[in-house]
Amino acid sequence: MDATVSLLRRAEAAIPSGRGASALFAMLRPDDDPQGWRSTLNNDGAPYQIAVTDAGTYTSVRLIVDPFRLGRDEADRVGRNLAAFDRIADRCSSAAAARCRRFMAALAPSSEEHCTRCSGDIWLAALPGAAGVGIYVTARGRAPQIQCARLIAAAGLEHHQAAIAAIHAYGAVEAYSIQGSRSDDLAINIYWKPRGGTPLPPAIDFEPPALSPGSPPTALARAPLGAMTLCSTFAVLGSGRGSKIDLCNHCLGLDLAASLEILRRFCDLSPAFARGVGDMLAGEDAEIAFLGVRVRPSGNRAYLYLKPAASAC
Repeated sequence: MDATVSLLRRAEAAIPSGRGASALFAMLRPDDDPQGWRSTLNNDGAPYQIAVTDAGTYTSVRLIVDPFRLGRDEADRVGRNLAAFDRIADRCSSAAAARCRRFMAALAPSSEEHCTRCSGDIWLAALPGAAGVGIYVTARGRAPQIQCARLIAAAGLEHHQAAIAAIHAYGAVEAYSIQGSRSDDLAINIYWKPRGGTPLPPAIDFEPPALSPGSPPTALARAPLGAMTLCSTFAVLGSGRGSKIDLCNHCLGLDLAASLEILRRFCDLSPAFARGVGDMLAGEDAEIAFLGVRVRPSGNRAYLYLKPAASAC
């Protein structure tokens, strides 16, 4: 797997907030990859993504890693993933870490089939040089209404119950995440696809990102419906809500110039963001996995998710 480290090293060189990415990756990976393992974090088995975010005055780097933890059964597998999370738990408050552990234990895929198969359903995230953690779990193994009830109970989201229930009743939920550094900034993300043919129920209250003035309305016309995933965000404490769209570049096949062109239809991109991702993609061993746009009152925020190329894995 040494070839995959080159992208991490370029992130460290290209963007100040990426410094420490290689050490963070090594911290979350086991000493030896399980035999026959194929990560499901990316379409081609690549074991990590680097999320680069244009925050305007700075560019943020976040590492999302498949920790490759198998287990004899469900309890053992969750325990091994919790042990992997403990390696980054000091990057958040103890209260936030406790909430993250409850989230993982409650939402981890449940069936024996998913616990013994050689692919990942739990991914961990952290910022190399700043506070903050994330846990992602795929929505496998339970009926939507059961997943909905477990999510609300585990994360304490009763104050968002109507919207969360509407998403599970209307959409096809693919995954969940919990992200933050303190209890008062923790948020739950639900990643889902709408079922075609009917408008979104008002209870979902999803706000799509608006195109920048002067942009043609056909900016995403060539994107197949399956390429787009909606992300609904809910504050764990308080009434905060958010919306984001992610576009799968495995479906779109965009190069960096085309990806930045689409992001500019929604966001004001900083020169540092474009330059940083350009430097990270300078070799043939890196690819764009996803494009993202988060809706913000102060201006939409752009994301590019980079991964090692299949040939590097």
